[in-house]
Amino acid sequence: MAELPFDPSTLSPVDHALYERMAERRKAQGAGFGGPYAALMNHPQLCEKIEALGYYLKFQGHLPREVYQFVVLFVARRTGAGFEWVDHIQHAEAAGVPSSLIGALQRGEDVGAVAATPYDVVSKVLESTLSWRNIPQRVQDDAIDIFGVEGFVELVVLSGFYQMFSGINQGFNVALPPGVEEPFE
Repeated sequence: MAELPFDPSTLSPVDHALYERMAERRKAQGAGFGGPYAALMNHPQLCEKIEALGYYLKFQGHLPREVYQFVVLFVARRTGAGFEWVDHIQHAEAAGVPSSLIGALQRGEDVGAVAATPYDVVSKVLESTLSWRNIPQRVQDDAIDIFGVEGFVELVVLSGFYQMFSGINQGFNVALPPGVEEPFE
């Protein structure tokens, strides 16, 4: 499968300014603008909308940093999105996601059964969203008790956002950084 190339020099002046604004805004937060965003810049207006949602969830959302990163790794592992895993593994470690959970996720093990709160509840939510099933009432209640209603909504949306990104990464064959091996067997 071929990668979808992106060449900023081919952008119109308006789209190039949009590209620079998005890249600079993410850079100010210590985040890059490559990978899937580069592929998406082949449709600048769509990229802008997707990046705005991602920016909000990542930098302005209600979920604790470690929960956000746990969700990204969980979805990346379940969908086989190696780029997302590689792009977020150091962030997850820095945010405090337990290394035992990271290792279990990478090996493809069921982490919900062994995870402590809040990861056990998050895992149950993700088991439902990743299998396209309704979230059981008890799980929803537990998640709302921990994160509030807005946090719970963000949790479900974050799952869908990274499922979408998995499709983007795999659909456009977003490559791992040079010298980085595929994280999953």
